[in-house]
Amino acid sequence: MRCPRYVLGIETSCDETSCAVLRGRDEILSNVVSSSLFRHKKFGGVVPEIASRHCMEQIQCVFEEALREAKIKAADLDLIAVTRGPGLIGSLFVGVSFAKALAYQLKIPFVGVHHMEGHLVASLFGQVEPRLYVGLLVSGGHTILTFCEKGKIHVLGETVDDAVGEAYDKVAKLMGLGYPGGPVLDKLAKRGNPRAVHFTRPKQDKRFDFSFSGVKTAVLYKLRDPRTGQPNPEAPSRADMAASFQHAVIGWLVEKVIDACEFKGVSDIVVGGGVSANSYLREKLARDGAAKGIKVRFPPFSLSTDNAAMIARRGLELYARGVRSSYKMTADPGLALV
Repeated sequence: MRCPRYVLGIETSCDETSCAVLRGRDEILSNVVSSSLFRHKKFGGVVPEIASRHCMEQIQCVFEEALREAKIKAADLDLIAVTRGPGLIGSLFVGVSFAKALAYQLKIPFVGVHHMEGHLVASLFGQVEPRLYVGLLVSGGHTILTFCEKGKIHVLGETVDDAVGEAYDKVAKLMGLGYPGGPVLDKLAKRGNPRAVHFTRPKQDKRFDFSFSGVKTAVLYKLRDPRTGQPNPEAPSRADMAASFQHAVIGWLVEKVIDACEFKGVSDIVVGGGVSANSYLREKLARDGAAKGIKVRFPPFSLSTDNAAMIARRGLELYARGVRSSYKMTADPGLALV
């Protein structure tokens, strides 16, 4: 089986429309992203109809720009990798339909990719993939702890309610900080006291599951009187609240991922997803991991959010293992990570 030279990645799982061209496994020739985030800010969250319309409007020009930056023609492509799910159904349909039509036109194979598997490999460009490692996937829609063995991914635990990125957005909204909440809370936390507010650690039946809805409610009760709904005159400063919230939530994440490494007897952690850009997560996990002899890999900031380069990389890996998708494949908004 000839190894594909040029791989096109297509990512349209949510509010970004992205196309990328890889040469081989690690050389990113282009990675074009068109975001509709500016259209969602006034609503305080992603509006599915707006996101899917943006994907439909942008997919052709993003594809053409990716080819221009890569300095190749469509006929040079050998393989197409496209996000199949999970995500918003309308946005996913745009990418999957475009990929199938293009593959049919060019008479080349295509592979459907799980969005979160793409986030895992975003940290591995230019590196030798560890044979065994624990993967932490943290984003606005997902918080998943995985064990990865020879390229196969097994779920150890996940959030039972809100994802960690979702918790950041909700807390930022409660504090009047706008959307998206992650970057602004991370920045504000640097000016606050991380021990000003104590948050009770959530309890789960399963060792590696997460829960973040309770901490959001705790923030609400610190900011407002639960009986009257009026602002609490004894509420901490916004900087102290942000620092305390981040200290608690990131602390829970780091504690569980280190525990998973010890449980599985591995010394490598790979982190992916939009929350991987959080400065405190990067600092604390790297520091606590090093103290245990564990190496931690984070994606570059340019690959931490949704992008097609990671989809192309994961699609190429799947193709090398014999995976192919048929024209019967369709978008799956609830696609499980197994």
